[in-house]
Amino acid sequence: MNSTDTTLGTAGGGTDRRRWFALAIVMTAAFMDLVDVTIVNIAIPSIQREAGASFSQIQWITAGYALAFAAGLITGGRLGDIHGRKRLFLVGIGGFTVASALCGLAVNPEMLVASRFLQGGMAALMVPQVLSIVHATFPAHERGKVFGLFGAVVGLGAVSGPLLGALLTEWNLFGWEWRSIFLINLPVGVAGLILGSRFITESKAPRALKLDLVGVALVTLGLLMLLYPLIRGRELDWPVWG
Repeated sequence: MNSTDTTLGTAGGGTDRRRWFALAIVMTAAFMDLVDVTIVNIAIPSIQREAGASFSQIQWITAGYALAFAAGLITGGRLGDIHGRKRLFLVGIGGFTVASALCGLAVNPEMLVASRFLQGGMAALMVPQVLSIVHATFPAHERGKVFGLFGAVVGLGAVSGPLLGALLTEWNLFGWEWRSIFLINLPVGVAGLILGSRFITESKAPRALKLDLVGVALVTLGLLMLLYPLIRGRELDWPVWG
């Protein structure tokens, strides 16, 4: 992402109305990602009771999202530079919505764990595009104000997850219990997908670097080697690391 980024498309793509609509869409997506990092923590007792998840499965449900997100974040940003930020954002938010539906409809803990990994991976495609789209959409003299707004959204999203998780679990909407914390993403994701395809202007980096697939594999392997003993070691009676 740099000042020589190319912006594709015309037909009013730079009008004030379109720019602020695009900002609202990507900010909502960033907020949704931040909420999903922590919202599941409050619903753990309900998941254990209703889904019969074991201790290690609960750990994977909470850590799997963060692991997939961390492993794919740099790759997601690089793919946006190469193939277009709007395109990757739409793929990410569409995949995130589908993964949220799979989480909410999970028939067993294993499906929920797999869906959380998918959800984190899709967030890794979606979130890196947010600041890149802002950079490509707003002129330099407006970015300070926009980035300040983004910081406020980040702070709000970080503290809203536990609160929303508690409210949704307590209200037990439609008898969904813990499933509502995932299914609530569906209308937001569908709206973001439809509106994003209309209001976000495509942009790419003119000299994007190639993907470092070996580096991605090594980072993913390293994270797995770190997290697996922490999550499974207790159940497998492995010795505590000294």
